[in-house]
Amino acid sequence: MKDGFDRKINYLRISVTDRCNLRCVYCMPEEGIIHRQPRDILSFEQIYRIVQTASGLGVEKVRITGGEPLVRKDLPALVRQLRTISGLKEICLTTNGVHLSDYAFSLKDSGLDRVNISLDSLNAEKFSRITRGGSLEGVLKGIDAAFSAGLVPLKLNVVLLKGFNNDEIPDFAELARKRPLEVRFIEYMPTRLAAKPRAGAADQDLFFSAEEAKLSCVGLGSLEPVNNDPAQPARLYRIAGFRGSIGFISPLSGSFCGNCNKLRLTSDGRLRSCLHSYVSVDLKEAMEKGVSDQDLAGLIQDACGLKPKAHNLNARAPFAASDQESEGFSMCQIGG
Repeated sequence: MKDGFDRKINYLRISVTDRCNLRCVYCMPEEGIIHRQPRDILSFEQIYRIVQTASGLGVEKVRITGGEPLVRKDLPALVRQLRTISGLKEICLTTNGVHLSDYAFSLKDSGLDRVNISLDSLNAEKFSRITRGGSLEGVLKGIDAAFSAGLVPLKLNVVLLKGFNNDEIPDFAELARKRPLEVRFIEYMPTRLAAKPRAGAADQDLFFSAEEAKLSCVGLGSLEPVNNDPAQPARLYRIAGFRGSIGFISPLSGSFCGNCNKLRLTSDGRLRSCLHSYVSVDLKEAMEKGVSDQDLAGLIQDACGLKPKAHNLNARAPFAASDQESEGFSMCQIGG
């Protein structure tokens, strides 16, 4: 399956819920969002049907996201269902890690290959502040459990916020010295529904570039480039003596849209071709109207054909308001 710009589309991100047990400041407002009703959320059976159809079109990798996917009841059962689809080469999960120690082994036993864990501070007080009450200890237990269960290679996603956690970059990078972790530093992308970790801070004041993050690591040793997969957003580096690697993801300062290979399925069944576009195809409605497997495949291909050449963040001032933001956009509703 290829889009209109000859990019091979073989990766599907699936949001299984718009609910989360944290309230990260860059993701949702303090009071939360208006959640969809259970009847409006895709069932596991509907997700299975979509993935099975997408696999027949060439999708080889699935990532389960939220909100926080581990608040969805019986998630290992979904993984077990998806594992029966012969065309899937990899099933992954992105989580905040809070409940991971409870589920790591059952997820592995169900067929999950690996996890990405979102973690934006190694300081307990700052972690609680950015998540509005989350426990750093619980996430660290989740990381240990993921290693014990064999959910590897394990990746840590760190959203950089200037003046809040950019001073922790060397500490995060140090985690890759003794463990085979991939620590990935991600440039902050603002949304209107997000608050700020620093009172009075403007979005542009919080931006810390991937290039600046690289410079923060030079005291640890020489960053040697890894043979990167162009379809992956992170540019990876190794440091002599480190078991793991360090990655930098630059959606604003160095767009990687030219190699984008993914579609995104929202928890309410809309298939989006780009995180930063509201254009979507409603698969849930089509299935509830009795769409055939052949026509469902056609709708997935339609969504693929709607994929833009690039996101629109650099078509204006990077932190200007957009149509997306004026409609009240929250990362937790799409899966980040």
